[in-house]
Amino acid sequence: MLGPAGASRAERWVAGGRRAAARDAAELAAALPGVTRIVLATPEPEQPEAFRDWNVTCDFDAPTEAFHFGRRLSELLERYPDRAYLYLGAGSVPLLPPAVLAQAAAEVVQDPQPLAITNNLHSSDWLAFNCPAAIQARAERLANDNALGWVLRTEAEMAVRSQPPSAGTRLDIDTPADLLLLGLHPGLGPRLRQFLSQQPGDSTRWAAAGRRLFAPAGQAALIGRVSSGVWAHVEANTQAWVRVFSEERGMTASGRLAAGQVKSLLGAHLLRLGPAAFFDELSGLTQAAFFDNRVALAHAQHWASDADRFASDLGWPDEIHDAWLRELTLAALAAPIPIVMGGHGVVTGDLYGLVEMAHSGSLAGAP
Repeated sequence: MLGPAGASRAERWVAGGRRAAARDAAELAAALPGVTRIVLATPEPEQPEAFRDWNVTCDFDAPTEAFHFGRRLSELLERYPDRAYLYLGAGSVPLLPPAVLAQAAAEVVQDPQPLAITNNLHSSDWLAFNCPAAIQARAERLANDNALGWVLRTEAEMAVRSQPPSAGTRLDIDTPADLLLLGLHPGLGPRLRQFLSQQPGDSTRWAAAGRRLFAPAGQAALIGRVSSGVWAHVEANTQAWVRVFSEERGMTASGRLAAGQVKSLLGAHLLRLGPAAFFDELSGLTQAAFFDNRVALAHAQHWASDADRFASDLGWPDEIHDAWLRELTLAALAAPIPIVMGGHGVVTGDLYGLVEMAHSGSLAGAP
């Protein structure tokens, strides 16, 4: 599934990266044993021939209907009946080893019992499964793909296996920050690598923050929806002192974000001090920060548009309409330490990718 592009320059840039990653994903799927058809579900582009050389069956979203993930997936399962399926979000596998996907697909094909295998039980970005009826029966419960594994496990009461955390299983392209990190990674598919070489973003904050995190006796702060697993993984692979400010995990899935109920102690402190003073204080505590700022935005009741949030992640303050988010972005850019800002990926999959780069030595050569 490949979503719409959006109108702003920042949204179009992310859409271009997702589209390139989707092309790599389609080619990865085509190489899996037993795959008989690849369906690309996407809004119809202005030029329908744009996907002509993708070697896929295009199934365009109905332009007159509001998109609902569960209903759309159920429609596709009915239109293309088979015994087993592999669902891929467009940006879900930029670093996944092909062998992992091949093994998952083989297991669901061979198992006579209902089975699903996903990258992350609590936030699915891809899912191999042999139980289409279980999904179709719960279409209304699936507002997005993140709920796939959890709904099948808890409501359908079927076997759902989750892959071990890694850069391959946790890094998904949701925001510009994810693409900026991927711009430094050597393990990309050819289409995404080409896109990021032709339309590069400014990844210097990622590189600078990463070098400080992996320096002997380095210091870094992880801020936002940080899981204990990510924290442990970072500490196990660095010699750094890591400060963790973890709040509001599950704020989207729980409905707290939609209900305006997100509360953050760090966000309240940011509001009291103001962005410039906040980052000055933070700079006195650590040498680099990885800031999932969506928690602070929700607490401050400044949940800006995708266009504004994406422009902030890219460090483009002149393209941000929300005055408070523009001030926050300017202050982060002016901070004396590198501040990486973005969505949940900044403190989840992107950090796994950063650790992988440090182990391979590619981070040392990053600009």
